[in-house]
Amino acid sequence: MSHTVSLSLTFLGTADSKGVPRFWCGCAVCAEARAVGANRRTRTALLLRGRGEVALLDAGGDLHTQLATLPQAIVPDAVFISHAHNDHILGLGDLLDYRRYAGGKLPIYAPQNVIPQLSARFPYAADLAWSLPVEGLEVAGHTVQLFEVPHGANGTSYAYLLTRPDFRAAIVTDAIDVPAGVAAQWLQDLDLLVLGTSFADESGVPHASRSVYDLREARLLPWAKAARRVFLTHLSHDIDVRGADLPQGWSFARDGLEIGLASGR
Repeated sequence: MSHTVSLSLTFLGTADSKGVPRFWCGCAVCAEARAVGANRRTRTALLLRGRGEVALLDAGGDLHTQLATLPQAIVPDAVFISHAHNDHILGLGDLLDYRRYAGGKLPIYAPQNVIPQLSARFPYAADLAWSLPVEGLEVAGHTVQLFEVPHGANGTSYAYLLTRPDFRAAIVTDAIDVPAGVAAQWLQDLDLLVLGTSFADESGVPHASRSVYDLREARLLPWAKAARRVFLTHLSHDIDVRGADLPQGWSFARDGLEIGLASGR
C-alpha cells in the first residue's frame, strides 16, 4: 500500500453517468474526446489523501481502470458511497473482489438509507457497508460527513463535507435546488467546493425532469460564488472544457487532476 503525506484530492473521474465520449455519439465534444482527449472523462470517483491514509469517495463503473492506471498501487483505507446510482457504485464489484479474493480489509460506509440499496445490488456481500456516524469519520486528515441534498427527478442524494480545524470543503456532485437551510448549515465558509454541472444551460428543459445543476445556475448560487475555490465536475458531453469562460477561482476538473487541500485562510 502506498500513501502520500500531503493533503490532496484527486479526481479519478469527472463525467456524468454516461461518460465522455458517449459511445454512440458523434457530437463535436465526443469527437474531440476520442481524437484529442481534452474532454475525455470517466465516471465519478475521488481520492482523498492525507496523513498516511487514503479514502475513496464514490466508486463509479470505471474504477478499475482509474486505479489500475495510477503510477503506484493504492488500496483505500476507507470507501464512502454517496448514493446508489450506477455511476457511483458499480466499481464496488472490483472493491469486493479485493476483499474476497485478496483477503483485504476494506471498510465501506454509506448513509443508513442507502445501505439496503447497496446490499440488494451486491447480495453476496452481506456486510457490504456500515452506516456513517452523523458526526462523521476521521480519515486522511479530515472529518468526512455526508449530508442529504435534493437530486431532482432522481430523488435524493448525499454530498460530502470534509473538514479540518483550518479547512472546509464540500463535494456536491449530484444535486439541484439545494434548500437555503441546507446551504446555510453545510455550504458556508468553504475553502473548496466541488460542484456537479452536467450541462451548460438547461433553461429550456422542464425543471421537474432535471437532476443536476447546469453551469448557468451554478454561477448564480450564493454559496458557490462565496467559495474560495470551485471545481466543476459531473460534466456531460454538453460541456467543452477548452476555452470556457469561468469566474475567477473556478475551474473544470479533469480526470487525474490532483489538487492540494492547504488552508487559504
